[in-house]
Amino acid sequence: MAYDISVPFSFTKNNIYYFERRVPRDLRKYYSASKISYSLRTRSSAVAASRATRAAQQLDEYWY
Repeated sequence: MAYDISVPFSFTKNNIYYFERRVPRDLRKYYSASKISYSLRTRSSAVAASRATRAAQQLDEYWY
């Protein structure tokens, strides 16, 4: 697992980008895990950056 600084909220595994975000402490009682992680289904850093940013914005809206 390697973290890529150019793509926010992501890491790579087998050259595939994954989204990863920690659940805020005050909301952890509603989740079964302390992190949300899933595949962005791409090997391109540009596509991964776009998808990860959008996913992070959607989570922020949902959590707000």
